[in-house]
Amino acid sequence: MIRPSQPAARVGSINFHGDRFEAIAVRIGDILDMLNGYQLLRVVGGPDWMRTDRYDIEAKADRPLEVGDRNDAVMALLAERFQLQSHRETREMPAFVLRAPRTPAGLKQAATDEKFSMRMDRGDFVYTAASMSTLTNRLTQMFMVPVVDETELKGTYDFELAISRVESQPGMVWGDRVQEAVEAIGFRLENRRIPLEVTVVDRCERPSAN
Repeated sequence: MIRPSQPAARVGSINFHGDRFEAIAVRIGDILDMLNGYQLLRVVGGPDWMRTDRYDIEAKADRPLEVGDRNDAVMALLAERFQLQSHRETREMPAFVLRAPRTPAGLKQAATDEKFSMRMDRGDFVYTAASMSTLTNRLTQMFMVPVVDETELKGTYDFELAISRVESQPGMVWGDRVQEAVEAIGFRLENRRIPLEVTVVDRCERPSAN
């Protein structure tokens, strides 16, 4: 089942339950971001409506989907119902590279029994048991530029992105404050052009009738 979402729907969700795939109030661009590990800005091309129109989608596979099967199953659904055609290619793009010469002082190795969480505290982001990909995905949303992890830090960590503690200076913009907060943890952010793999959408049409 695929139908347009209610006009007031603005917050989407994507879930897998055994043999079922459910997406509520999502854009096709959201689904493709999910298939790219939620690395934003890695999907290019396609019609404008792909990033504005929201849909509710319910689909059932012929068997429970293993984690490794999910991407192929969703891409097959999009190809069947949205006539999606795409390919992968590498493009040189402006990006931030996250680096750390050693384990940053602001990171604490998460305990083995800790579960991931993120909460807001007076405008700051407090992470528990978060991976570096979680941090780079968040920074990508903040900077609206791809952020790539080159720290070589594995596992999960507890840390705080304390933007509120950065003293504002004349001429400083939001991105400057975020960068200072990142560097206060002990990271370095380098701005440069690097080759990145992206999904290029060659064709996408509004869905066929149920």
